[in-house]
Amino acid sequence: MKRAEKIFIDYLRENGLKVTKERLMLLDELFNTEEHLDADSLLFRMRSQKRRVSRATVYRTLDLLVQCGLARKMRLGKENYVYEKVVPGRSHHHMICTVTGKIMEFWDSEVDDRLRQLCQEKGFRPTYFSISVYGLSQDADGER
Repeated sequence: MKRAEKIFIDYLRENGLKVTKERLMLLDELFNTEEHLDADSLLFRMRSQKRRVSRATVYRTLDLLVQCGLARKMRLGKENYVYEKVVPGRSHHHMICTVTGKIMEFWDSEVDDRLRQLCQEKGFRPTYFSISVYGLSQDADGER
């Protein structure tokens, strides 16, 4: 978390932006969860903890976190975008249930190795891998 905070503070200062307690609180909240959050969920979490922050600040801060490489914005089977923290050196993929919306993360070194090999064969330099597999979770049977 300290590394992410330093990266974020440096990014803000390099771009002439203010380092505010609200921005740092939002970074902290995103980095202390394993969930994929949309902006409204993040706002609700902040307010339920009596942490005052505006909706506009949540959206702007999430955009800044994406720009500096500390968050990823994705559309994973829902209408809303979700955000997740990005920890350098740690990749993972997603299985998304099309019925329940449940998101399950997975990682497989053989899959990543094969992707690297394919990229090398095509002369492509990847910055990160992201696979999304859509289907039905075990919980989906009860929802249909």
